Amino acid sequence: MDVLRRSQTTMHPGGLTVENLAGEHVPFNSRQIHAALSALTNDPTVVHRVESLIVAQLAGFDVVATGTIEATVVDTLEQLGYTNMARSYRKQQHA
Repeated sequence: MDVLRRSQTTMHPGGLTVENLAGEHVPFNSRQIHAALSALTNDPTVVHRVESLIVAQLAGFDVVATGTIEATVVDTLEQLGYTNMARSYRKQQHA
């Protein structure tokens, strides 16, 4: 994974910063993950479960690259057995 800097003090995603492909830093917004997952399924239980696990995995970092977030989403979906959703998410991100 392409994590840039692990936090020593921040243990919640509210302090997480995302470095995009252009090198710009923007605040992490979990609503973007929620929206992407909601576009893949109409099951709010699945969306909540996957979103919670992704946010928990990212919570201990200060700065994370967008590629790390995308990889975390795909890995989490695959680990939970949502292989088709993982494939669809990958296509959605590279469209």
